[in-house]
Order: sequence, then C-alpha cells, then structure tokens
Amino acid sequence: MADRFKFAEVRQEVIEMLKKDLLGPSSENEILNQNPRFEYIVGMLAPQTSENDSNEQEVDGDASFEGDADYTVGEDDDNEPVFTNRFKTPSSIGISFYLESSTKSFNVDVTWGDYTKASDKTTNKEGKKVDVSTYTRHPQKETVVIDLQEFSKNKEYPLVCDSNVILYISKISLKQGYTLVTAYVINKRKNPESDIAGMMFQVNLCAYSQEKMDIFVAEHICRKILAVDEFYFAQRPILGRGRGCAATWKANKNGRASEIVSTFIPEYEFPGVSAALEGFDPFFFSMRTLSVAKKKDDIINRLNVLADSYEDWIQKKLVHDSKMDDAKFKKEIGDTVVNKCIEALGRIRAGIQLLVEDDISFDAFCFMNRSMILQRNIMNFSKKHGAGIECAFRDFVDPRNPSNNFGWRPFQIAFILMNLKGIVDPEHDNREVVDLLYFPTGGGKTEAYLGLMAFVIANRRLRTNESDEYNRDGGVTAILRYTLRLLTTQQRDRITKMILAAELIRQKEYPKYGKEPISIGFWVGGTVTPNTFKELEEDPEDPAKTRTARSKKNSIYKQLLTCPFCGKPLTEENFYIDIPTKSVSIYCSDDKCMFYRYKPSNKMKIPVYLVDEEIYAKCPTIILSTVDKFARLPWDVNTNALFGRVDRICSRDGYVAIGADHARHTRTEELSTATLRSIKPFLPPELIIQDELHLITGPLGTVYGAYETVIEDLCSYTIGGKKIKPKYVVSTATIKNAAEQTKCLYGRKVTAQFPPNGFEIGDSFYIREVPVEQDPFRRYVGVCAPGQSVKTALLRVYSIILQSAYNLSLDDEYKDVIDPYYTLVGYYNSIRELGGAVRLLQDDIPDRIQRIKKKYGMSRQRFLNHKVEITSRMASYDIPKKLSQLETPYTDRNCLDTAIATNMIAVGMDVDRLGLMVVTGQPKQNSEYIQATSRIGRSYPGLVVTLYNPYRPRDLSHYENFTGYHAQLYRFVEGTTATPFSARARDRVLHALVISAIRLHYPEFASNDGAAAIDKLTDEQLNEVKALIMNRLNIIKPSAKADAEHEIDDFISNWKLLATQSKELRYYVYTTKTYNRLMNTYGEVCTDLEKPTLRSMRDVESAANMFYYTED
Repeated sequence: MADRFKFAEVRQEVIEMLKKDLLGPSSENEILNQNPRFEYIVGMLAPQTSENDSNEQEVDGDASFEGDADYTVGEDDDNEPVFTNRFKTPSSIGISFYLESSTKSFNVDVTWGDYTKASDKTTNKEGKKVDVSTYTRHPQKETVVIDLQEFSKNKEYPLVCDSNVILYISKISLKQGYTLVTAYVINKRKNPESDIAGMMFQVNLCAYSQEKMDIFVAEHICRKILAVDEFYFAQRPILGRGRGCAATWKANKNGRASEIVSTFIPEYEFPGVSAALEGFDPFFFSMRTLSVAKKKDDIINRLNVLADSYEDWIQKKLVHDSKMDDAKFKKEIGDTVVNKCIEALGRIRAGIQLLVEDDISFDAFCFMNRSMILQRNIMNFSKKHGAGIECAFRDFVDPRNPSNNFGWRPFQIAFILMNLKGIVDPEHDNREVVDLLYFPTGGGKTEAYLGLMAFVIANRRLRTNESDEYNRDGGVTAILRYTLRLLTTQQRDRITKMILAAELIRQKEYPKYGKEPISIGFWVGGTVTPNTFKELEEDPEDPAKTRTARSKKNSIYKQLLTCPFCGKPLTEENFYIDIPTKSVSIYCSDDKCMFYRYKPSNKMKIPVYLVDEEIYAKCPTIILSTVDKFARLPWDVNTNALFGRVDRICSRDGYVAIGADHARHTRTEELSTATLRSIKPFLPPELIIQDELHLITGPLGTVYGAYETVIEDLCSYTIGGKKIKPKYVVSTATIKNAAEQTKCLYGRKVTAQFPPNGFEIGDSFYIREVPVEQDPFRRYVGVCAPGQSVKTALLRVYSIILQSAYNLSLDDEYKDVIDPYYTLVGYYNSIRELGGAVRLLQDDIPDRIQRIKKKYGMSRQRFLNHKVEITSRMASYDIPKKLSQLETPYTDRNCLDTAIATNMIAVGMDVDRLGLMVVTGQPKQNSEYIQATSRIGRSYPGLVVTLYNPYRPRDLSHYENFTGYHAQLYRFVEGTTATPFSARARDRVLHALVISAIRLHYPEFASNDGAAAIDKLTDEQLNEVKALIMNRLNIIKPSAKADAEHEIDDFISNWKLLATQSKELRYYVYTTKTYNRLMNTYGEVCTDLEKPTLRSMRDVESAANMFYYTED
C-alpha cells in the first residue's frame, strides 16, 4: 500500500483545484472566457460606494436554505440569527495582530489582481464568426512601510499604484506593553460602467518585519492572566485574526512569528496522536502472552515495566521540569498536574499488586486476554469468510501465525489495571470514583472497556459461593449505554464478538466460568425491537394486527444481519420465533458454522436476545442499551430482572422478577407442564459504562441524572451494613468540566480522568502528538463566500471536489490512493439544510460538474449515481446497510458518490475508508464539530472542508479565527450542563423516581394493581424512598431538598386520594373506563390527579407555537 504521504499528495491536489476554482487565478496573467465576478466566489473586494446587488448566477435562494421546496423542520433545526444585505460583496478585508510597544515599524505587502475586458472573434460549431468577451488578469503589488511612531490611533495609506485603494492601519495600546494592530485594505474605487474595472480579485495582505525578525506576539503572551486551558495550548499560539478573511502564520517555539498573512481559503493540518510508547513494541503487551497463566512472572514483569516507565516520565517531564522552578506555576498548576499523575500511577501499581497476590484476579485477567484475542480472531475470520473467501477458523487461531497475535495499547492495559482494585474489592475507595477514559476518537477506547467487561464477567463467576446471599453465576453483570442508535449499531458487532468469545471459553472449560451462558441483550426500545411476544402474534381475522406483527418480526430479523462468528448473511429463516416459550433462537445459515441449527453435535444458538420480554427472562450477562430505555423503570416491574432482582425461575419462560405476576403453564400438545421454583437473586450489575459522555447534556442529561438515582440504587447491595454501589466508567473524546458533570449525573464526588494531562497537550505519556511533518493526519480547509448565498457556495464546493476526485481516479499515478476522497460525506446541522442539499445534488451540482469538465479540459464527467442520506428519519434496520455502503471502495460500481448526514454520524460511525467531508455551517457545539470531523481520516490522511455562512455572526467569527481555532480545537470545547432536580426537572421526573423506587423495591406494590395498595406503604418505607432521593440531593443540589420533600409528600397524598376513588387504581391502563391510572404518557391529555410520565428521556420539551396578531 502507498505511504501516507502519497495520500496527502492527492489530498492536496483536491485542495489546489478547490482554490483554483473558487479563488483563482490559474496563472499570473490568466485570460478568462467568463466574467471573473461569476468565475470566482471568494477573494473579491467591490468598490465601497457600490450598491453591490446580488451576484447570484447559479441558484436562486436566500442566505441559508429557507424557502426551499425541501424545507423540513427537525433534527437540531438551526434558528441562529442571520444578518444579510442581499449578498453584498465586501469592500475591505483586514488582519489583526499583536506587537511589542517598542516595535517601531513593519511592512505590509498588498497584492491583488485586476481584470480588463476585451472583445474578440471566434468560430462557433457552425463555422460562423461570433463576438466573445475575454478577461485578462493584471497582477498588482505594493509594499507599504508602516511607521508606528507617525500616528497615535490610525492612519490611511493610499497606494501609489492606485490611490483609490487604501491601506488603513489602526493601533490600540495595551496595558502590558503590547499593541494591537489591525491592517485593512479598502477598495474606494468608483463604480464604473464596466463592473469588473472597479473590482479587486485575489486580494492578499502580508505583514512582516523588514529585518525578518519575529516581531508578532501570541495573544496569550499579551495578557497578564493565563487561563489553565490556555497554558496547555501555549505551544499552539494564536498570533492573528482575520477581518472578513482568515489569517495564517508560522509560529516559533516562543509564541512569536515573522509574518502574518491574510487568506480566503485557510488550511490547517491537525496533528494525529500515537498511543505507542517508545521502547515498547506493538506486542510487548501481547494478548496471547498475557493470557497464559503459566507465564505469570513474565506478565507481572511486563506490567511493572509500564508502571516504571510512567514513573520515570513523571519525574523527568513533570517533577524536574524547569517550569516547576517558578513558585507561582508550581502552586497554581504544577503540583495539581503532578499529583494527578502520581495518583494514576499508584492505582496502576495497586492493580499489578492485586494480580500478584490474588489468584482469582489473575485468572480473570488471563480470561480477559483470552476473550479479547479470540474476539479479534473471530473478527478477522468473519470478515474474510463473510466475504465469500474460503478459509478455516483454525487458521485464524493458530498461535504459530504472527498475524493472529494482537497487542494492547499501553493506555488500554494501564486503564484496566487502575480499575481492578475497585472492581475486585467492592469496599475499596476506588469503587466510588467515576473513571473517565479521555482519548481521541478512534484511539481504542472501546477495546479498553471491553477488556474491563470481560474481566468483570470472569471475576464475578470465579467468586461464586453457594453460601452467598446472591448468585454470582449469571445475571446482568455490566450495563453498556449509548445515546444514539448509530452507536449501538456499530459497537454491537464488536461487543457481540467479545461475548461470543467469552462464551466459547466458558463452554470449553465448563463449569469453571459458570454454568449460565455468557450472553448479550439488546435493550434498545420498542421502535427498534418488540417489547413483548404478544406483539408478534398474528390473527388471520385481523389483517391490521397481522401486518403489525409481521412488521415487528421484520425488525427482529434486521438486528443481526450476519452471523457474528462466521460473517455469513442471516435471513428470517435463521430466526426461530417461538411465541409459546417466549424465545427467539438465532442460528447461522452456513452448515460449516458451529452455530448452524442442524449441526449433529454441540448444537448452539447465537447468545443474543432481542425482545425485551426474553431479555428480562434470560438476564443476559451484558445489557447493551440506549439511555432512553431506562425511562421504562416506573412502567414495567419486569425491569427488576435487569438488576438481579429475581426470585423464581420458570422451566418454560425463565427468570421471574421479584413482585411480578407469573401464571403457571399447564401441559399442551407440544409442551409439558412448566415448573416454577424459588431461587436466590443475582448479584446486581457491578459495572456501568457510559460511552460518549459529552452527549449526556442539556434536557437529556437532566432527566438522565435524575433517573440515575434509582438506577444506582437498584445496582447496589449491602455487605456488613455497608452499601456497595456499582462501578462507573465513562468515556469521551471531547469534554470540559467533567468532574461537575459526573457529580450531577452520578452523584459521585470524585472523577479521575485517564490519562491525566502533563504539562503539554501533546504529551501525557500514554498519548503522544505526532508532528504533521512525520505523519499527515487531518487537514481542515475553510471556505466563506460573502456576496453569495450558501447554496451557491455549496454547489461550487461540492462540484469541484467531486469532479476533481473523479479526475484523479483516472490518473495512473493516483488511482491507488484516491479511494478515501472519492465518497464525499456532507455534514449538516439540521434536516432543513440537508433537504436543500438533496435538491442541489439532483440537478444543479451535476450541471456544474459538466461545466467544470469542459472548463478544465477533463477527459470524463462524473455522474452521481449513488447517494444516501443518514438522518434520524431512517429506520434502525437501515443503518447497517448504509454503513456497509460507505465501506464500498471506488473500484466497485456500487460505491457511494455522496453521503449527506446530520449529527447522527457525529459519534459512532467508524468507517476507516472515509477521508473527505464537507461541513456546511459551523455546528452549534465545538464538541460536535470535533466528533463529526473525526469520522474522517481514521486510516488515511483526511480532508475536511468547512463551508461557513457569512451571514451568521458565529460562522464568520470561526472563519476569521480559523487558524487559531483549529490550532487549539479542544480548548474551545464547551462545558456540558445537566441540572437534575431543578424545579422543572422535578416536575417531569420526581414522581417517576418515587414510583420506580416503591414499585421495584417493595413486592407488594410491584404488580399493576399494586398501585391501589398505596395505603399499605409504611412510614419506614416512605422514609427509605425519601432518603434515597435526599441523599442524592445532598450531593447535587442541597438547596432543593425542602422543596423536593414537600413535592414527594404531595404526590403520595394525591396517590392515596386517587386510590380511594370509585374506580380501582392501576399504574397504567390504556383507557380509564374501568380503572383509574396513576400515570399517563407524557404529552397525552391527563386528569388532575394523573401524572404525565416520560416513556423516553428525550420527550422532555413540548413544542410551543407563537402567534403574532395585528390590530385592525
């Protein structure tokens, strides 16, 4: 395969074509056949006195996409204010920068191009002579020496070559001995009859020192107080900002530069990071080596080498760094950074010591490594076998083949080690710590917490003891939660394969790792999979019911498209839905696969559960869920089973939740009489993992944080009177103020980020920034076209990129490296804007591509035959299909030309092939921008073109600070917010928490008719419920305790009052003809005593319409 620099070369070819088409010129003295006002869309200055009417020549439309036939309101609809004066072309641009007050002078080069129009004769296709216009470019340049001692505030410098072009300089003296200078070039030409004669094209400003000295100073140096986040980014200084354009520079290590240059299409190469450590080869932490119990001494030595290396780094890079000689720095920043690193080191060493001293922990550690390497073997085998290539699984597990070995990245194994003590010892202080795995997108966070899950599974089962109060052999062991369907769809494959690997090891060494199967349940909502088997019952006399049932069955068939072991496609014939036994058995379609139904021996079904009712009955080892699903707690007593709260087992159905009604099954023609026996409950889930923590914010985070009060309690148990809570592990690539957020969400006072930061953002020992000169990573390019609509700019950007990539694919030099840039991913902030792009892709962009082909003399035109949309409007079962399409290379005739999407893809879309994205409009949150653009360039150097809306102040600000913004991208991540137990949040969820706590804790209130027994609630029980909520409020919002307690009392009083009505009370019934109901679906019409209750954590805000009336 070609090296990364060849990919970067073809990527730059696309960028150069983009510049050539939007900005120009193609040569210094180019001659155009078209008016340059329409040939180019950026880099122009119009005369200041011009009315500058609309320049639209391609597409009619306004500043964004409103008024389009495809207008739809929906996904994060962007209602940000827009200012526009009918697309006026600007008459000035400028650059701002800082100088020391002692600087006396500097130079400014002003360059641009003028075009003159001429008439000429040419021969048309019919052989006739016709008049044509040509436009010849004349380059202009003038250097102006700026003497800062000549003026106090500002001065105009008319240029010698054209006195109507003005260089305007302003300066502002700052307190710290620095000066803020802004240089503008202003077009004050008259507006002549020939519109291009007054125009300036390809305008550029360059400020520099006559002596080529580094006179320009970084912003942070000019301020007395340096924020902590600025300290981390001091090696990526901001030295200038554009005004109506962007600014760029080359900084040295001291935060200074010798020149500041304006640019209309700025570029910034964002560096990648490496998780590799110097001195550690990729197989130093070989999963195969770490899985062999007989090599314990070698394993411990290897782990100690990691800890020793980290300690050595702390001493050399932090403790003995010259910065620590500064007492102020040491006190305010240095000691905190050092202490966090030392604390992480201590936890890593404690994990290693645990493996030395505790044989069960070491056994679980080896099991984890065996599971993870087998998962990787299965992944490689299924990919090849599923593609139709003949191969045998034994070849993929052959230890003699080096390609079958895999190694942990050092940060992954370190993160696992530092969590072992808090998992194995439930009374250890680390159990209370929320561990945040903070690592860039694509770095391997998923594998780290998959390994942790495998360890927890083995550790739990190896410690099974018949005398325990709880059964450790089985039950839900870990809960893994996501926020978006796309996340669960993509991550599900990797997690399922790990579960499959763990189950195969369990079977091979039965009963060492338990008698209960290791399995996974997809608990993801009634719109994705059915809640009950009753929904799957067909009725020949009721066509509507039959259609619904078949639709629900289809949703089941589409959850697993391929066998997780061998990769062969699954069809509905491979799913055996048995309604009487309430089970879905999934087998492989390949007769060579171990999960083939008719295999003579070792008949096994794929250990995946898809229907909620079966998930409750089987209590799978891992629950893969969306966060929304936990709104089911007050509605369904069967959710108790997810938390180990079962007390019976039915020989036909499976486990029965405490308090749930369960009728005995009599004998049928096909089934014998079912038995029901009492059992002890399972140990509750020990590990809760929340991926993409930054998405748990706003209204969702507020509701989520409140429900977590009950979720944590249901996952807790007592040892010797001490309450043992679950371990929380969270992960993200973008977050700020994580400690405050985790306190609000989980009620934990301590959050530990791993890896902790060092003194430089590019080096925390486990993460090392790789210079772009060594490894090109992701290049950001900015486009902003004032004077044009966003539609026109979008049309031009898409067209030139698509045709350029196609043209390069025909070049023998680049045909092997063009694939990452062949499929254009378009990112939009709302469905409305995406709808406008759909229309452009159908008509205007193909027309423009045809013109580009002709204009540049390209041999062939690109046709956009394959396009997809990825939005929240698509069905869940369509997601895998569209992701598969994205993986199709350009050499395949079914390769996608474009994939336009909303924030559905901002997290979780892991397609290594993709290398090109166009972002239309700056996303509302910087974390979303980082996450979305990180989908690009995962395996090859990426290209992200951001198209800014010049009529939105926020977009324009990001464009003008393009270089500085991208240099310090992670610094600008916003702090996330969640306000559980605020007044309005309590209105939504406080009663649901009370119902959940009462219904799931006390069996007498569990069933639907248990709602009527509220009078039997004892003071002790009520006080326990109150204490549960008040204890959480003590941590999150103490000031709300009195109000919350009063509201709980009011709700209980209303509940009791409702129970005394003439109709019997139920928690919920569909109609109230026979019964009253305590809850009704939020958003439905409710009586005074019914409580509107959420069924989804996203159904928080009701839509409100505002009407404007005028008086007659």
